[in-house]
Amino acid sequence: MRKLLYLATLVAMIFVTSCRKEKDPMFDGVNCSGNCYILTGKLLDSAANTGIASGEIKFYFNDNTGIFSNKMIYLGRAITDANGNYTFKFDGNRFNNVRGYYYVEAFKGNMFYDPFYPNRVSTFHLDTSFYNLPFIQNFPLFRPATVKVRIVASSITNFQYLTVSYSYGKGGSGIVFNGGRTIDTTIAWKTAGDLRTFIQADAVGNGVNIQKRDTLVVPANNTRQIEIRL
Repeated sequence: MRKLLYLATLVAMIFVTSCRKEKDPMFDGVNCSGNCYILTGKLLDSAANTGIASGEIKFYFNDNTGIFSNKMIYLGRAITDANGNYTFKFDGNRFNNVRGYYYVEAFKGNMFYDPFYPNRVSTFHLDTSFYNLPFIQNFPLFRPATVKVRIVASSITNFQYLTVSYSYGKGGSGIVFNGGRTIDTTIAWKTAGDLRTFIQADAVGNGVNIQKRDTLVVPANNTRQIEIRL
């Protein structure tokens, strides 16, 4: 019984320790000597075109050395200054012989970069040619809003496909409907508040080739609806 209790305790300690190591950053982002990578730039509010103060930027390395390996390594973080500037330094020797890539996540309140990867703002590669030289990357974030698109296809029904898409700044998405029928539906998408959102609908096939476009600006943290009829 004592042996079982000891083994259970040991396993629990190993598990807690390993979890703690995964959460701890590998570098402090400030102290580095020798062959250093110096990541610097600005975190931007896309709508205001100004720097974002007190934003958090996290740096990672994705190690995919093995065939089935996909290990995320947390390098560290930086906090932007009053003008949105950041700097992060770390040992450049560590991953130069490891297959993988670097990526960055940025956080500030409910701001986002992409609806599918809300906080991942960049992926990139570094090699020895970047030692001790500033590697400048500016990261935009968007204020959240919701756009609702009502699509009505009643007069034209013999098209093969109806594609509805939207875009803004760095992001966007779309959906495809089968034709041969009337359509009256509403789609909701996360979009960039206080910036222009572009909507497009294309009905094609069976001799049909119709395109409709429209735009609107949704205030941040609000919802607006637009209607497109075919």
